[in-house]
Amino acid sequence: MKQVLFLAVFALIALTGVYTVITLYDSTLKAGRMNQTPVLRPHEKPLLIMDKRTIVSHKSEALIKEKMKNTFPVTGTGSAQAMLVKGEKDYKSFCSHCHGNNLDGLGTVGQSFFPLPANLTGENAAQLSDKEMFAVISYGSKKTPALASSMSVESRYAVIRYIRSIQKSNL
Repeated sequence: MKQVLFLAVFALIALTGVYTVITLYDSTLKAGRMNQTPVLRPHEKPLLIMDKRTIVSHKSEALIKEKMKNTFPVTGTGSAQAMLVKGEKDYKSFCSHCHGNNLDGLGTVGQSFFPLPANLTGENAAQLSDKEMFAVISYGSKKTPALASSMSVESRYAVIRYIRSIQKSNL
């Protein structure tokens, strides 16, 4: 019994000593443990705030229209049916996650957004010209990502033709 009591007291003293050493180490050394590693130091400085005059956003539409003069309209290399098949395939690869398989804005990812993604069968999307829709796909809009670097010009145009065919069938 005395041996067990002696071991318990010894373990308590040893743990208290280890705790004291770690506490002193953390409080006195600059390069303490995890909370003071150099990796976190850059985050301690306040972030710089960009001046509102840095980016002129009201001219962006004019720049996009100027860029698009030479890229639209695109003539398809295959038949109209082949363009629709390509458009459907590309829509499902790039757009359906947010806009849904039925183009209703209720895709699996899009349902978590507020506001919901555009209903591509609705009036607002139907009123967009092909050039405007091409610009949205290419350069993005609000929560829509810019897909110009991911999709070829022909793929973007095929998606527009696919969307237009669905819009016509819903009339």
